[in-house]
Amino acid sequence: MSQGTPATPSVDVVVVTRDTREMTLRCVRSALAEANSLAVSVFVVDNASTDGTSEALANQPGVQVIVNDHNAGYGLACNQGASVGCGEFVLILNSDIIVNEGSIRRLVSFLRESPGHVACGGRIVNPGTNDPQIGHAIRAFPRLSSQAAQMLGLERNWPSNPLSRRALGLDLDYERTQDADQPPGSCLMVRRADFDAVGGFDESFFYWYEDVDLCMRLHARGRIAYVHDAPFQHEGSASFAAWDRSEQIRSWYAGVFRYFAKHKPLHERIAIRALVATLVIIRAVAWAPRNGARARALFHVAGLALRPVREGAKTHPIP
Repeated sequence: MSQGTPATPSVDVVVVTRDTREMTLRCVRSALAEANSLAVSVFVVDNASTDGTSEALANQPGVQVIVNDHNAGYGLACNQGASVGCGEFVLILNSDIIVNEGSIRRLVSFLRESPGHVACGGRIVNPGTNDPQIGHAIRAFPRLSSQAAQMLGLERNWPSNPLSRRALGLDLDYERTQDADQPPGSCLMVRRADFDAVGGFDESFFYWYEDVDLCMRLHARGRIAYVHDAPFQHEGSASFAAWDRSEQIRSWYAGVFRYFAKHKPLHERIAIRALVATLVIIRAVAWAPRNGARARALFHVAGLALRPVREGAKTHPIP
């Protein structure tokens, strides 16, 4: 332990929720259980839930609830929660995560023993097991080829294809702690000094790709690791279960455009937009007779794709 390092590590756990009351309660309780050996503070940011989430947490010791009057997006809400605390570490958790005993302590121990690392993520497992959720537990940064494979459905229907294997981490040894491009944003611990230094999450992302962008920027300051013996149970997709499919379409593609605009060269930005425009127009025409809302969302995405590439760096909010 270096001179001046507090004997008891302090961790600010940030949980963003929207209409996931019971999952959020389980997540918060499992995080607070780690307070036996850590100074744990939990900050729940409620993005305008209507299911009584904030009321259920209002008098919970060790928990501070921040209530937004609208869905402010994931990155902005994470920044809200992180800004209130002052812990040595910031742990971002999705509301559908359950913390296994000792797992937060293990992440803290790893970062304290590894000064060259700025962040780390745990082992994301299926509920009630120690089986890693391959394809979610660790991913490689998006490339033009892997992004195309995802958009064309290869990642879903043929995950072992050569374009998607690296992106999905199919060849990694999940029983070994190792450096990674991006542990999932559903469970990511960052040194507060580094989180603050990069400005936290880019709030121009709404949902999707904000965690990828954060990890990309954190890598400029140091290494990021996957810690194999820090399991966190992931129930999966809770935050988006109530989303209309058209909302998901608009938000996901907006995230893709924003990420490519920030981190990819011009020719890749043009290529991804051309591919998206072609695919979504075909899909919009096919969906029009069956689902007008989905078709309109796809045409909206086509409009974003066909904008001048220089506009790609601007945010594309959900109407």
